[in-house]
Amino acid sequence: MTRLAGVRAPHPGALVALALAGLAALAFGALLEAAQGRAATLALDAYLRRVLVFSLTQAALSTVLSLVLGAALALALARRRFVGRDLVLAALGAAAVMPAIVVVFSVVAVWGRSGWIASAMDALGLASRPDPFGWPGILLAHVFLNASFAARIFLDALARAPAEHWRLAAILGFSPRATFAHLDWPILRSELPGLAGLVFLLCFTSFAIVLTLGGGPGKATLEVAIFSALRVELDFARAAMLAGLQLAICLSLTLLLHWAVTKAPVAPTERLPAARPDAADPRLRILDGMVLAIAGALIAPLLLATLEGVLALPRILDADLADAAATSLVVALVSAGLACAMAIALAGAAQAAQARRRTRLAAAYDVLPALVLAVPPFALTAGLFLALRGHVSPAQAGFLLLPLVNAIGALPFAYRFLAPALATSAERHGRVCALLGLTGWRRLVVVDWPMARRPLAGAFAVAAALSFGDFGIVALFGGGELRTLPYLLYERLGSYRLDEAAAIGLLLVAAAFALSALATRMADADRR
Repeated sequence: MTRLAGVRAPHPGALVALALAGLAALAFGALLEAAQGRAATLALDAYLRRVLVFSLTQAALSTVLSLVLGAALALALARRRFVGRDLVLAALGAAAVMPAIVVVFSVVAVWGRSGWIASAMDALGLASRPDPFGWPGILLAHVFLNASFAARIFLDALARAPAEHWRLAAILGFSPRATFAHLDWPILRSELPGLAGLVFLLCFTSFAIVLTLGGGPGKATLEVAIFSALRVELDFARAAMLAGLQLAICLSLTLLLHWAVTKAPVAPTERLPAARPDAADPRLRILDGMVLAIAGALIAPLLLATLEGVLALPRILDADLADAAATSLVVALVSAGLACAMAIALAGAAQAAQARRRTRLAAAYDVLPALVLAVPPFALTAGLFLALRGHVSPAQAGFLLLPLVNAIGALPFAYRFLAPALATSAERHGRVCALLGLTGWRRLVVVDWPMARRPLAGAFAVAAALSFGDFGIVALFGGGELRTLPYLLYERLGSYRLDEAAAIGLLLVAAAFALSALATRMADADRR
């Protein structure tokens, strides 16, 4: 009995890690079992080589373009204060979590052969027409989503710089070049590896954008190939092998970059804002104005494209919309709650391991949320569906798996909100908690909650926005009883009811805008 009393109960984060690993193993095992022993040889035929080359190339180009524009935009916003800046930040947040299917609609509405740009070219008497399909549309959509996301991450990092650094730079008379070299660049460089890896993974595993804007089978990612193997060919063995290939590539990249990502939390000694010494430079004013204009020209039209659906709103207010909206809302709330709970558990486990000086275990917990992006969601969903087959109906399986897989997909974003706050809390109060014997739930409520509540609200809002607008997983189960707003939008696009599609897209953008504004307010509240 004495020995049993001394056994330490497993940390909730350890249980979450085991559950995630178990779900992935169960899904892949079910796929292989469904293949009925047919071994799929992953020969690098011409099609697979094209898919790999295209996936890697478009992801690399999208990542470079997104990070360059995102860093430039973050620096411009960090240096400038102007009327409407909060609206710009909310727009960036909305763009970052805008549903991919709505982005596709907006790209076609603005850059399509009958879109805004084509109409403007008609008015100018120009005969050429833009073509949003293929490389241009894919890169445009990816940069729209990820440059906005990168700008917010870079801007948050710049805002965490201690005020003393800026005051010292002003006292020493730093030039704009010296300010960038000694203050801005070290901050941006610390974020680059992790952010580059995350953006690359998001683009490498892109589904809805590549499927609709690819322009043909020659433009497909591995995720699209997995979907085709599952939904069109019903070749579970090939789907499992393709998923294994994608998993190997993404895991290798994530583990390679993780060690460059890990960094201590910043705890400035003074929270009051300080003026930047380079803000008054006239050359930077011109440069920042150009960057803001370019970003506005890219982001604003795609955000505003859904306004065309205002007039069609009365026509979509029916039972189908109400059912789809209710389903989307329930799925989003459940997914966000699960994602935040898993993020808190993993972050707490990482801090507990760090306190016991088990640095490798702490690093493993810290990298796990990024690793889930390496798991193909279609393979995970299909495998779990096959495992549940015979126990629940297909509709019930869809309702169970949709929030679960969406929560797993939102975990990295929720973790990014919550982990720094819990790490800072551990740095400031860890020794006191150890002396007082505060652990587990009591420590979370008494010590961590005051510092983590606003990041938790931000994480919940972002996770809910991502799940509310997700189209990927519902594409496997959608139709019949399970219909969400993104799936309803997809149906309207498929039947060429573009005005109604715009109206549904407007509702999705409004929800994304509101949730991102809430996330921004919660994340920034402690700095104001």
